[in-house]
Amino acid sequence: MKWTDIIGHKDQVTMLRHMESSRRMPHAVLFAGPKGIGKNLVANVVAAALLCSDQEERPCGRCHSCRQISYGSHPDFLHIAPDGTNIKIEQIRMLQQELSMASFSGQRRVCIIDGAELMTTQAANSLLKVLEDPPGEIVFLLLAANKQMLLTTIISRCMVIAFQPLADELLAQDLMAKGYLPETSEVAARLSGGRMGIALALLEPEGLALRNQALEMIQKLMDSKLEAVWHSAGVLEKMERNDILEFIKYVTYILRDILLLVTGQGKRLLFNIDVAEELCEVADMWSERRLVTAIRAVETARRALLANANTRLTSEALLIRIYDLAREV
Repeated sequence: MKWTDIIGHKDQVTMLRHMESSRRMPHAVLFAGPKGIGKNLVANVVAAALLCSDQEERPCGRCHSCRQISYGSHPDFLHIAPDGTNIKIEQIRMLQQELSMASFSGQRRVCIIDGAELMTTQAANSLLKVLEDPPGEIVFLLLAANKQMLLTTIISRCMVIAFQPLADELLAQDLMAKGYLPETSEVAARLSGGRMGIALALLEPEGLALRNQALEMIQKLMDSKLEAVWHSAGVLEKMERNDILEFIKYVTYILRDILLLVTGQGKRLLFNIDVAEELCEVADMWSERRLVTAIRAVETARRALLANANTRLTSEALLIRIYDLAREV
């Protein structure tokens, strides 16, 4: 695990490397950015650098400390992640107990708190006390996909480093370097929103299953009778809410791609370039006005689901709206 393993995020890496090499790493750093963007990898490399025993190249990837971190067995490297949906007070209390004892190496320790915004109020307040008076030499690396959910008092005690999505071209190139085919790499890069973790998940055998379901649903609504609405609504009703939201995201992407084709933008800017031919066939049945209306309807449904609206009723209303729009003259 070395600095060269990190793709992109050059400014952030430069800053972190300088702070580590000059021994000026703050005792608490908050990595803020969307899920899957690479915060965890960067945090692990920083931890390896801080605990590496090499005097010239840190992390070296060769010393006993670096090997322990790669195996997840370094006694001075602590990691906290949500237990279920939250980080609980018991986890922070166990951390406090651990930190009350001397480090195994007699030097610094590093603690990564992944999903820091998911701490319960009690857990966050307990961590705040540790940040205000850290025991011994320790560096906390907090990772948060939604910084706004954290206590402002915790944010104020951290150095905040923001992480932005990678450029599609950079992400696709790295995926190809990992051995993935050019077309699938480009599709994953575009659909991931510049997030390496999401792109790799999309390249799994069933990674595009929800996208494919979304395309199939739109095709059926275009070609079938009203029964397709009830069938599709029944399928959506059986999904977990997070999967439905992901499904709806792909519906938006597909409609957006069809809109590009309808307005004469061609295939160059499509997200779903691997199914461009299927999208071209569907595009002949749409107009720009109806597509814009359909995309707005999808966004309305997404917001309703986020507000905990009834899944079946919301899905049916959206599907009927798309079905009707597809048939307007």
